[in-house]
Amino acid sequence: MYSERIIITVGHVIGDEINQGIAYWERDGVIYRPGIVTIAGEKQYKVKKVLVPSTYVYPDYANNIIIDDIAVIILSEDIPLTKKAVLATEEQMQRFAREKSKVELVGYGITHGSQRNRPYEEMMNRPPNKLTGTLLSPEAVLQFYRQYPNVDWQKINKPGVYGIVQHRELKQSHICDGDSGSVFFVEEDNVRYVLGTTGLGLVNNNCPPPEKWYGFPSMSWIDPNSKLRELLKTAEAIVAEDKKREFAAAEVLRVAAELKAKQEAEAKAAEVLKAKQEAEAKAAAELKAKQEAEAKAAAELKAKQEAEAKAAATKKTTITCVKGKLTKKVTSVKPKCPVGYKKK
Repeated sequence: MYSERIIITVGHVIGDEINQGIAYWERDGVIYRPGIVTIAGEKQYKVKKVLVPSTYVYPDYANNIIIDDIAVIILSEDIPLTKKAVLATEEQMQRFAREKSKVELVGYGITHGSQRNRPYEEMMNRPPNKLTGTLLSPEAVLQFYRQYPNVDWQKINKPGVYGIVQHRELKQSHICDGDSGSVFFVEEDNVRYVLGTTGLGLVNNNCPPPEKWYGFPSMSWIDPNSKLRELLKTAEAIVAEDKKREFAAAEVLRVAAELKAKQEAEAKAAEVLKAKQEAEAKAAAELKAKQEAEAKAAAELKAKQEAEAKAAATKKTTITCVKGKLTKKVTSVKPKCPVGYKKK
Protein backbone atom coordinates (compact mmCIF):
# COMPACT_ATOMS: atom_id res chain seq x y z
CA MET A 1 0.00 0.00 0.00
CA TYR A 2 1.47 3.32 -1.09
CA SER A 3 -1.56 5.34 0.00
CA GLU A 4 -5.13 4.64 1.05
CA ARG A 5 -6.10 4.02 -2.57
CA ILE A 6 -2.84 3.29 -4.43
CA ILE A 7 -0.94 -0.02 -4.45
CA ILE A 8 2.53 -0.56 -5.88
CA THR A 9 3.17 -3.98 -7.39
CA VAL A 10 4.92 -5.59 -10.36
CA GLY A 11 3.64 -6.09 -13.88
CA HIS A 12 3.96 -9.87 -13.91
CA VAL A 13 1.49 -10.05 -10.97
CA ILE A 14 -1.09 -8.37 -13.20
CA GLY A 15 -0.32 -10.98 -15.84
CA ASP A 16 0.24 -11.12 -19.58
CA GLU A 17 -2.28 -10.86 -22.41
CA ILE A 18 -3.43 -14.44 -21.87
CA ASN A 19 -3.36 -14.83 -18.09
CA GLN A 20 -5.65 -12.30 -16.45
CA GLY A 21 -4.18 -8.93 -17.44
CA ILE A 22 -5.38 -5.36 -16.98
CA ALA A 23 -8.85 -5.98 -18.46
CA TYR A 24 -9.50 -8.72 -15.91
CA TRP A 25 -8.24 -6.66 -12.98
CA GLU A 26 -10.29 -3.61 -13.93
CA ARG A 27 -13.38 -5.81 -14.34
CA ASP A 28 -13.16 -8.35 -11.51
CA GLY A 29 -10.07 -7.47 -9.49
CA VAL A 30 -10.34 -6.99 -5.73
CA ILE A 31 -7.81 -6.30 -2.97
CA TYR A 32 -7.90 -7.22 0.72
CA ARG A 33 -6.50 -5.07 3.49
CA PRO A 34 -2.85 -5.79 4.35
CA GLY A 35 -1.81 -7.97 7.26
CA ILE A 36 -4.63 -10.53 7.24
CA VAL A 37 -4.05 -14.26 7.60
CA THR A 38 -7.11 -15.44 5.65
CA ILE A 39 -9.45 -13.72 3.22
CA ALA A 40 -12.49 -15.53 4.67
CA GLY A 41 -15.10 -12.94 5.65
CA GLU A 42 -12.80 -10.03 4.81
CA LYS A 43 -14.02 -6.91 3.00
CA GLN A 44 -13.13 -6.70 -0.68
CA TYR A 45 -11.86 -3.43 -2.17
CA LYS A 46 -12.66 -3.12 -5.88
CA VAL A 47 -9.89 -2.33 -8.32
CA LYS A 48 -10.71 0.70 -10.47
CA LYS A 49 -7.67 0.98 -12.72
CA VAL A 50 -4.24 -0.58 -13.34
CA LEU A 51 -1.24 1.33 -14.71
CA VAL A 52 1.89 -0.24 -16.24
CA PRO A 53 4.70 1.44 -18.17
CA SER A 54 4.26 1.50 -21.93
CA THR A 55 7.70 -0.11 -22.15
CA TYR A 56 6.79 -3.10 -19.98
CA VAL A 57 6.88 -6.61 -21.45
CA TYR A 58 6.26 -9.84 -19.60
CA PRO A 59 9.60 -10.94 -18.09
CA ASP A 60 11.80 -13.51 -19.83
CA TYR A 61 13.10 -15.28 -16.75
CA ALA A 62 15.09 -17.85 -18.73
CA ASN A 63 17.33 -15.11 -20.09
CA ASN A 64 16.99 -12.81 -17.07
CA ILE A 65 15.40 -10.07 -19.19
CA ILE A 66 13.23 -7.94 -16.95
CA ILE A 67 12.18 -4.55 -18.32
CA ASP A 68 10.14 -2.05 -16.29
CA ASP A 69 8.34 -4.79 -14.37
CA ILE A 70 6.25 -2.42 -12.26
CA ALA A 71 2.55 -1.64 -11.97
CA VAL A 72 0.26 0.57 -9.92
CA ILE A 73 -3.23 -0.46 -8.82
CA ILE A 74 -5.86 2.18 -8.10
CA LEU A 75 -8.78 1.23 -5.84
CA SER A 76 -12.36 2.49 -5.92
CA GLU A 77 -12.28 3.34 -2.19
CA ASP A 78 -9.81 3.90 0.63
CA ILE A 79 -8.13 1.25 2.78
CA PRO A 80 -7.20 2.99 6.07
CA LEU A 81 -3.44 3.12 6.63
CA THR A 82 -1.33 3.67 9.73
CA LYS A 83 2.02 4.17 7.98
CA LYS A 84 2.75 6.98 5.55
CA ALA A 85 4.70 5.98 2.43
CA VAL A 86 6.77 8.19 0.13
CA LEU A 87 8.97 7.35 -2.81
CA ALA A 88 12.64 7.63 -1.86
CA THR A 89 14.71 10.17 -3.76
CA GLU A 90 18.03 9.31 -5.39
CA GLU A 91 19.81 11.20 -2.61
CA GLN A 92 17.97 9.16 0.02
CA MET A 93 18.78 5.91 -1.79
CA GLN A 94 22.46 6.83 -1.77
CA ARG A 95 22.30 7.70 1.92
CA PHE A 96 20.53 4.45 2.81
CA ALA A 97 23.22 2.50 0.97
CA ARG A 98 26.02 4.55 2.54
CA GLU A 99 24.62 4.21 6.07
CA LYS A 100 23.75 0.53 5.57
CA SER A 101 20.16 1.26 6.62
CA LYS A 102 17.94 -1.73 7.32
CA VAL A 103 15.81 -2.52 4.28
CA GLU A 104 12.51 -4.26 5.00
CA LEU A 105 9.82 -5.99 3.01
CA VAL A 106 6.49 -7.47 4.09
CA GLY A 107 5.21 -10.25 1.86
CA TYR A 108 3.04 -13.34 1.77
CA GLY A 109 5.62 -15.51 0.02
CA ILE A 110 6.72 -18.92 1.22
CA THR A 111 9.84 -18.98 3.36
CA HIS A 112 11.84 -21.44 1.22
CA GLY A 113 11.48 -23.69 -1.80
CA SER A 114 10.57 -26.85 0.11
CA GLN A 115 7.11 -25.33 0.72
CA ARG A 116 6.20 -25.08 -2.97
CA ASN A 117 4.05 -28.22 -3.03
CA ARG A 118 1.92 -27.42 0.03
CA PRO A 119 -1.92 -27.54 -0.35
CA TYR A 120 -3.52 -24.44 -1.88
CA GLU A 121 -5.65 -23.77 1.21
CA GLU A 122 -2.56 -23.72 3.38
CA MET A 123 -0.81 -21.35 0.99
CA MET A 124 -3.81 -18.98 1.02
CA ASN A 125 -4.04 -18.90 4.82
CA ARG A 126 -0.71 -17.73 6.16
CA PRO A 127 0.40 -14.52 7.82
CA PRO A 128 2.78 -12.15 6.06
CA ASN A 129 6.48 -12.27 6.85
CA LYS A 130 8.76 -9.29 7.42
CA LEU A 131 12.02 -9.76 5.57
CA THR A 132 15.21 -7.75 6.01
CA GLY A 133 18.16 -7.00 3.77
CA THR A 134 20.97 -4.62 2.95
CA LEU A 135 20.90 -1.97 0.23
CA LEU A 136 23.91 -1.75 -2.08
CA SER A 137 24.64 1.19 -4.36
CA PRO A 138 25.02 0.55 -8.11
CA GLU A 139 28.81 0.66 -7.70
CA ALA A 140 28.72 -1.74 -4.77
CA VAL A 141 26.57 -4.22 -6.74
CA LEU A 142 29.44 -4.93 -9.14
CA GLN A 143 31.95 -5.00 -6.32
CA PHE A 144 29.79 -7.47 -4.45
CA TYR A 145 29.69 -9.95 -7.34
CA ARG A 146 33.45 -9.82 -7.94
CA GLN A 147 33.60 -12.33 -5.09
CA TYR A 148 32.00 -14.90 -7.38
CA PRO A 149 34.03 -15.71 -10.52
CA ASN A 150 31.20 -17.75 -12.08
CA VAL A 151 28.88 -14.72 -12.38
CA ASP A 152 27.72 -13.72 -15.88
CA TRP A 153 28.72 -10.04 -15.79
CA GLN A 154 26.65 -9.16 -18.83
CA LYS A 155 23.47 -9.89 -16.91
CA ILE A 156 24.22 -7.49 -14.09
CA ASN A 157 26.03 -4.69 -15.90
CA LYS A 158 23.06 -2.30 -15.73
CA PRO A 159 23.82 1.32 -14.88
CA GLY A 160 22.01 2.81 -11.90
CA VAL A 161 20.70 -0.50 -10.55
CA TYR A 162 20.64 -0.85 -6.74
CA GLY A 163 20.74 -4.27 -5.13
CA ILE A 164 19.12 -5.92 -2.12
CA VAL A 165 21.27 -8.71 -0.72
CA GLN A 166 19.00 -11.46 0.53
CA HIS A 167 21.53 -13.06 2.92
CA ARG A 168 20.53 -16.65 2.14
CA GLU A 169 24.07 -17.82 2.81
CA LEU A 170 23.57 -16.63 6.40
CA LYS A 171 20.16 -18.38 6.55
CA GLN A 172 18.52 -15.03 7.22
CA SER A 173 15.63 -13.29 5.46
CA HIS A 174 15.17 -13.83 1.73
CA ILE A 175 12.65 -13.32 -1.05
CA CYS A 176 10.64 -16.34 -2.16
CA ASP A 177 7.69 -17.39 -4.33
CA GLY A 178 4.65 -15.24 -3.59
CA ASP A 179 6.60 -12.13 -2.58
CA SER A 180 6.40 -10.61 -6.07
CA GLY A 181 4.96 -7.12 -5.96
CA SER A 182 5.98 -6.47 -2.36
CA VAL A 183 7.92 -3.29 -1.76
CA PHE A 184 11.37 -2.71 -0.30
CA PHE A 185 11.35 0.18 2.14
CA VAL A 186 13.43 1.89 4.81
CA GLU A 187 11.41 3.13 7.77
CA GLU A 188 12.40 6.33 9.55
CA ASP A 189 10.23 8.34 11.97
CA ASN A 190 7.17 6.22 11.16
CA VAL A 191 7.51 6.97 7.43
CA ARG A 192 8.23 4.19 4.93
CA TYR A 193 10.56 5.36 2.17
CA VAL A 194 9.79 3.15 -0.83
CA LEU A 195 12.91 1.96 -2.68
CA GLY A 196 11.28 -0.29 -5.28
CA THR A 197 9.54 -3.61 -5.79
CA THR A 198 10.79 -7.16 -5.50
CA GLY A 199 12.21 -8.79 -8.59
CA LEU A 200 14.44 -11.61 -9.76
CA GLY A 201 17.98 -10.45 -9.53
CA LEU A 202 20.92 -12.62 -10.47
CA VAL A 203 20.05 -16.05 -9.05
CA ASN A 204 20.88 -19.70 -9.70
CA ASN A 205 17.65 -20.96 -8.21
CA ASN A 206 14.86 -18.71 -6.96
CA CYS A 207 14.27 -19.45 -3.26
CA PRO A 208 16.35 -22.64 -2.96
CA PRO A 209 16.09 -24.66 0.24
CA PRO A 210 19.19 -24.22 2.44
CA GLU A 211 20.53 -27.67 1.62
CA LYS A 212 20.71 -26.79 -2.10
CA TRP A 213 22.89 -23.67 -1.98
CA TYR A 214 24.56 -23.03 -5.32
CA GLY A 215 27.59 -21.00 -4.45
CA PHE A 216 26.73 -17.30 -4.38
CA PRO A 217 24.06 -15.14 -2.77
CA SER A 218 20.97 -14.06 -4.61
CA MET A 219 20.17 -10.42 -5.07
CA SER A 220 17.04 -8.51 -6.02
CA TRP A 221 17.62 -5.50 -8.22
CA ILE A 222 15.91 -2.14 -8.04
CA ASP A 223 15.89 -0.17 -11.27
CA PRO A 224 15.90 3.62 -11.10
CA ASN A 225 12.38 4.49 -9.97
CA SER A 226 11.70 7.34 -12.41
CA LYS A 227 9.07 5.32 -14.26
CA LEU A 228 7.47 4.24 -11.01
CA ARG A 229 7.44 7.90 -9.99
CA GLU A 230 5.62 8.79 -13.22
CA LEU A 231 3.06 6.01 -12.67
CA LEU A 232 2.45 7.22 -9.13
CA LYS A 233 2.07 10.80 -10.35
CA THR A 234 -0.56 9.64 -12.84
CA ALA A 235 -2.27 7.49 -10.20
CA GLU A 236 -2.37 10.35 -7.69
CA ALA A 237 -3.95 12.62 -10.31
CA ILE A 238 -6.61 9.99 -11.03
CA VAL A 239 -7.32 9.53 -7.32
CA ALA A 240 -7.49 13.30 -6.83
CA GLU A 241 -10.06 13.58 -9.63
CA ASP A 242 -12.01 10.63 -8.22
CA LYS A 243 -12.07 12.17 -4.76
CA LYS A 244 -13.05 15.53 -6.25
CA ARG A 245 -16.04 13.90 -7.95
CA GLU A 246 -16.84 11.93 -4.80
CA PHE A 247 -16.66 15.11 -2.74
CA ALA A 248 -18.96 16.91 -5.20
CA ALA A 249 -21.42 13.99 -5.11
CA ALA A 250 -21.19 13.91 -1.31
CA GLU A 251 -21.83 17.67 -1.25
CA VAL A 252 -24.95 17.19 -3.36
CA LEU A 253 -26.15 14.53 -0.94
CA ARG A 254 -25.20 16.69 2.04
CA VAL A 255 -27.04 19.73 0.69
CA ALA A 256 -30.04 17.58 -0.18
CA ALA A 257 -29.97 16.05 3.31
CA GLU A 258 -29.70 19.49 4.91
CA LEU A 259 -32.57 20.79 2.75
CA LYS A 260 -34.69 17.79 3.64
CA ALA A 261 -33.87 18.21 7.34
CA LYS A 262 -34.71 21.93 7.09
CA GLN A 263 -37.99 21.22 5.32
CA GLU A 264 -38.88 18.53 7.86
CA ALA A 265 -38.00 20.91 10.70
CA GLU A 266 -40.09 23.68 9.14
CA ALA A 267 -42.99 21.28 8.59
CA LYS A 268 -42.73 20.12 12.19
CA ALA A 269 -42.58 23.75 13.39
CA ALA A 270 -45.64 24.53 11.26
CA GLU A 271 -47.45 21.55 12.79
CA VAL A 272 -46.48 22.74 16.28
CA LEU A 273 -47.64 26.30 15.44
CA LYS A 274 -50.89 24.99 13.99
CA ALA A 275 -51.49 22.84 17.05
CA LYS A 276 -50.73 25.84 19.27
CA GLN A 277 -53.08 28.08 17.30
CA GLU A 278 -55.81 25.44 17.38
CA ALA A 279 -55.30 25.02 21.13
CA GLU A 280 -55.46 28.80 21.61
CA ALA A 281 -58.57 29.01 19.42
CA LYS A 282 -60.17 26.20 21.40
CA ALA A 283 -59.27 27.90 24.69
CA ALA A 284 -60.66 31.20 23.37
CA ALA A 285 -63.85 29.48 22.26
CA GLU A 286 -64.17 27.75 25.62
CA LEU A 287 -63.56 31.08 27.39
CA LYS A 288 -66.14 32.80 25.21
CA ALA A 289 -68.64 30.02 25.86
CA LYS A 290 -67.95 30.26 29.59
CA GLN A 291 -68.31 34.04 29.53
CA GLU A 292 -71.54 33.77 27.54
CA ALA A 293 -72.83 31.14 29.98
CA GLU A 294 -71.88 33.33 32.92
CA ALA A 295 -73.51 36.36 31.26
CA LYS A 296 -76.65 34.34 30.59
CA ALA A 297 -76.70 33.08 34.17
CA ALA A 298 -76.21 36.65 35.45
CA ALA A 299 -79.00 37.90 33.19
CA GLU A 300 -81.32 35.14 34.34
CA LEU A 301 -80.46 35.91 37.99
CA LYS A 302 -81.11 39.61 37.40
CA ALA A 303 -84.40 38.86 35.71
CA LYS A 304 -85.36 36.59 38.57
CA GLN A 305 -84.43 39.18 41.13
CA GLU A 306 -86.33 41.84 39.22
CA ALA A 307 -89.31 39.57 38.95
CA GLU A 308 -89.13 38.77 42.59
CA ALA A 309 -88.79 42.48 43.40
CA LYS A 310 -91.71 43.28 41.14
CA ALA A 311 -93.76 40.51 42.63
CA ALA A 312 -92.81 41.69 46.08
CA ALA A 313 -93.76 45.21 45.12
CA THR A 314 -97.31 44.18 44.01
CA LYS A 315 -98.10 41.61 46.70
CA LYS A 316 -101.14 42.44 48.99
CA THR A 317 -100.92 41.87 52.69
CA THR A 318 -103.62 41.94 55.40
CA ILE A 319 -103.35 43.76 58.71
CA THR A 320 -105.68 43.86 61.77
CA CYS A 321 -106.71 47.23 63.13
CA VAL A 322 -108.41 47.80 66.54
CA LYS A 323 -110.38 50.67 68.06
CA GLY A 324 -111.48 49.95 71.54
CA LYS A 325 -113.39 46.71 71.32
CA LEU A 326 -113.82 47.06 67.57
CA THR A 327 -111.44 45.17 65.16
CA LYS A 328 -111.14 45.60 61.46
CA LYS A 329 -108.98 43.75 58.82
CA VAL A 330 -107.48 45.81 56.03
CA THR A 331 -106.05 44.07 52.86
CA SER A 332 -103.96 46.12 50.42
CA VAL A 333 -100.53 46.36 48.74
CA LYS A 334 -99.71 48.86 51.45
CA PRO A 335 -102.48 48.40 54.01
CA LYS A 336 -103.15 51.25 56.51
CA CYS A 337 -105.50 51.29 59.44
CA PRO A 338 -108.44 53.69 59.14
CA VAL A 339 -108.42 56.88 61.14
CA GLY A 340 -108.96 56.14 64.78
CA TYR A 341 -107.76 52.55 64.46
CA LYS A 342 -104.41 51.18 65.43
CA LYS A 343 -102.58 48.30 63.92
CA LYS A 344 -102.77 45.31 66.19
